[in-house]
Amino acid sequence: MYLKTVFIRFYKSFNDDFIRKNNNKVKPKPWEKIDNAFYPYIEVPLDPKITTIVGANESGKSHLLSAIEKAISGNNIERSDFCRYSHFFTVKQNELKYPDFGTEWSDLSKSEEVSLRKIIEIPENIIFDRFLVFRRNISNIIVYLPEKGDYRPYRIGERQVSELQSLLPEILRIESDVALPSSVPIKKLVHLGQEKYLDSRRFELLDREQRNRIVDALDEFSDNPELVTKVRLFWGENKDVVDPDAIETMKSIISALDEAVFSLNEKERRDKETNLAYKLICKIAQVDTNALLDLAGAIKKGMQGYANGIIEKINRQLSINLNFPNYWVQDRNFCLKVMARDYDLVFTITDRTGTEYSFEERSQGLRYFLSYYIQYRSHEPHPNKTEILLMDEPDAYLSSQAQQDLLKVFDLFAIPAQGSHLTHPIQVVYVTHSPFLIDKNHAERIRVLRKGNEDEGTRVVKDAAKNHYEPLRSSIGAYVGETAFIGNCNLMVEGISDQILIAGATTYLRANGAPNLETLDLNQITIVQSGSASHIPYLVYLARGRDVEQPAVIVLLDSDNSGNEAKKQLLGKGGQHRRPVLKEQFILQLTDLKEEFSLVTDPLTVKIEIEDIIPLSICIQATKFYLKEFLQLDETEFCFLTEDLVLKKLANQTILDAIQASLLEFPDKGLQINKVGFARNVIQVVNEWKQKRDSLDKHQSDALQVFEKNFRVLFKKLNIMQRRARQRLTDERLSQKIERLKKDFIALHPISARREDGVILLDEIEVILENNIENEAIKEIEAIKNALQNLRRDYKLEIDMSKTIDDYIGFQKGLEIIKYAGLLASQEETPDEPQAKKSATSESEEVPEKVHIDNLIVDEHQQVIIEQVPTISEVKIAEVSNNSTKANQRRKSRIRS
Repeated sequence: MYLKTVFIRFYKSFNDDFIRKNNNKVKPKPWEKIDNAFYPYIEVPLDPKITTIVGANESGKSHLLSAIEKAISGNNIERSDFCRYSHFFTVKQNELKYPDFGTEWSDLSKSEEVSLRKIIEIPENIIFDRFLVFRRNISNIIVYLPEKGDYRPYRIGERQVSELQSLLPEILRIESDVALPSSVPIKKLVHLGQEKYLDSRRFELLDREQRNRIVDALDEFSDNPELVTKVRLFWGENKDVVDPDAIETMKSIISALDEAVFSLNEKERRDKETNLAYKLICKIAQVDTNALLDLAGAIKKGMQGYANGIIEKINRQLSINLNFPNYWVQDRNFCLKVMARDYDLVFTITDRTGTEYSFEERSQGLRYFLSYYIQYRSHEPHPNKTEILLMDEPDAYLSSQAQQDLLKVFDLFAIPAQGSHLTHPIQVVYVTHSPFLIDKNHAERIRVLRKGNEDEGTRVVKDAAKNHYEPLRSSIGAYVGETAFIGNCNLMVEGISDQILIAGATTYLRANGAPNLETLDLNQITIVQSGSASHIPYLVYLARGRDVEQPAVIVLLDSDNSGNEAKKQLLGKGGQHRRPVLKEQFILQLTDLKEEFSLVTDPLTVKIEIEDIIPLSICIQATKFYLKEFLQLDETEFCFLTEDLVLKKLANQTILDAIQASLLEFPDKGLQINKVGFARNVIQVVNEWKQKRDSLDKHQSDALQVFEKNFRVLFKKLNIMQRRARQRLTDERLSQKIERLKKDFIALHPISARREDGVILLDEIEVILENNIENEAIKEIEAIKNALQNLRRDYKLEIDMSKTIDDYIGFQKGLEIIKYAGLLASQEETPDEPQAKKSATSESEEVPEKVHIDNLIVDEHQQVIIEQVPTISEVKIAEVSNNSTKANQRRKSRIRS
């Protein structure tokens, strides 16, 4: 079986599901009630194979991993874990509480089903394919089985607890902060493999650092012979004349032997590293510990030939059994070896160059990746139970390519290959900040956590915002190193060549000390190549057009026909509710900066591509580099390519078109230029010229200056656009503005309020809507307007306005729903919120005039609940503005009267 859903309530950053709580369409499930009040759990659905948890810092990602472990095991649940912004958090006597957890399990094997039936005594006539386990306040455990649209509870007694626990999967963790050590004492490996082996001197069990400390201390004696004499006095009669230096030297030796210099955490880390080395040598490579004893003996006796023979066999075993190069694609010729030195086995690496390195000479990332791989290879699956692997931020020590390699290791856990040492799949859940650990082929595995304001706590993003975290390129199937919509500003460009030129020029200018405003911060902006200009409008729509919360996006287009058409579509009525997909201030065409660029193209031409802002001499040299590198041509074969030749072809053409036309002058050579290869070689040219700047001729030096100037102009404009785009993200959200009004209203009217007070409040909210038409999603504004109309109607606010509001608590609840109306409108439908898209009316009820009933809600008992919700028409901005203006006029009219 696998973990289908984890339920969390009142645990650390997880409070309760405030979105679900404020959705009138939701029917509470039996485990969501506390004293008949609705406190829904936060539900995190998990993929059967691999789940990737992403989100901003402090969003609760690591808390989710610990919650899964506590939910399954029931261990280490503390009162200190209780969510501190829950109103149940208290210090009162007899009211202290623990967090609540739940799990949903699916795809049970036949033996697991039989065991569960026996544990909780399920009748044979009840058919089920999943079950849920909830731990309320630690000791109250209830199992639920789905039954005819509802859930049948089975309370678990003390006797059944251990039996149920034995059925649930085991938790497996990969130690993400433990690396393979650079060396390990041979005798320590023997002790781990032979518990009864005791024939070792203490010195042989020390690692190299400890032994070096002892040797250094002994050097103190050899450098100061008189200290030896003074130490002897320590056991004689003249103890008062013992030299303090001698005592300190002896203390350092004793502390090294006793490992007294290490903290408990350091000792634990070293023990884990040694265990890792043991798993590699003795479990994966299958080296007998008696062979290690023979090796230690051969070294001690000076039998170097015998020792070398043993080392050779160990390395052969490593090579045969480790099979590491298949998963370390950065170097297929990688080879891990060991060598004997003094009392240790020392790990060394041979790479594609054939050079041998020690671990200290290579990156930390290799050691950590080796660690993760060794933990996979040495894992012994549980003989009777399934397992769940949890891993927190494995990207911390790994390069982008190593992270891609690690995805393959996760696949090995979740989908064991034929003949694997794993006898059953292991479900994987991991937390990451890195786009390189997001599998672009499986965006469905991503779970996005977001932390709300004040008491909202962490929630799972179920609305369209989750697409911001999906690698954008998955929508058109290409692979790139960049991913889009992770949370910073996104620069959309037409192709990979634009991406290469912008990133390369940015790095070049930053290395040359260019001001921050005249370059780009690649840590703050994601350059997203779209494949072509024609793809940009739709991809921007996917990112921004369907959600209340929209990421910052700016677009850079060439000034050619395809760029003009893309801009036309971006500014057209292709967005939601026929609004423009993107505002003009966030779209830049290169011709907009034509007067500021230094160009060699025809002044009358309006067709400008990013390659045209690169000086011609750099373009010519980049082309030659490309022809030499890619086509393996000799320089004599393209010596005809000169600036004069290209300039003759430049009329009404871009630089690249002119270069290609020049190459076609010699059709027998079959020469063509590729934009991506050209862009890469442009960056190579400018970096090479920068290195020899002092020796450049004037023409080359001037070209380099023009290159710098043009890209500074471009980046300065993009910086302005980026700041404007990001400014909207920092502005106060519409829901926050409404929340402030609501809080002020309830503070003035804590117990009751007149209907006219409610009318004034709703009018003030509509004024906010009017002022935010240009800044907020039309979907959110429409949803809030409909919620306002429902409140006016349901509580008869405009009838006998001097009367108090009936059911004032319900009215306050309605105000809370208004705050989240926009967010609720963007939520994806879930199985417990089915909506039939057809109109229906109840013959026994009168339907208010002009109110459409187009949502049929089916509850857990298959009963149809009719929700009266006005249809949200696709109105234009002008209509929204007119409605808001009318509301404002009504408000002013009442104030005058």
